[in-house]
Amino acid sequence: MKIFFGSIIILIGYVYSQEMHNILFFIVALGVGGWLIWQPFANLLKQSKKKEEWSGLVGDCKYQHYHQSTGIAVNLSTRQIYLLDGDDFKKYDFSDVREWTYNLLTGGTSISNRTLAEGAHNHRQNKANEAGSGFFVKVKDIDRPEWRVAFPYSPNNNKKTELELKRWMEIFQQNINEK
Repeated sequence: MKIFFGSIIILIGYVYSQEMHNILFFIVALGVGGWLIWQPFANLLKQSKKKEEWSGLVGDCKYQHYHQSTGIAVNLSTRQIYLLDGDDFKKYDFSDVREWTYNLLTGGTSISNRTLAEGAHNHRQNKANEAGSGFFVKVKDIDRPEWRVAFPYSPNNNKKTELELKRWMEIFQQNINEK
């Protein structure tokens, strides 16, 4: 969306600069539009670098997951879990894990989506559902007692995500509870 608006701003700046015979319009539009166009690419580069760092930290873990600057990994040989949320990263022994669960919110959206207001409501509700969904781990840690790990979210089809969340429930059950 930012790329679209950035392109429009540059085009408008170009048209105005030609009509008014003033290059200043184009220079300003090029700066603002270029910045809008660059933002998604900069975010992708940042995400790629963060994922690469994560892979380096958990390369020896049998089970690992990374999504939207959050991650979880299980190292069976050291009996530790690794958790990541943005810039926060911690390792915990299996004995420090108190409980785990998952949540997949899907409700609260309008079926028809015919008006702009309904579309805006659905967008806000889907963002709220995504923020409240994920795999949650409670640990023995006064500073950070609960962690949320994000998983891919789709307002219309979350079957694959739910299967992955159930898989992580089973990974924890087999490796923490049963050993």
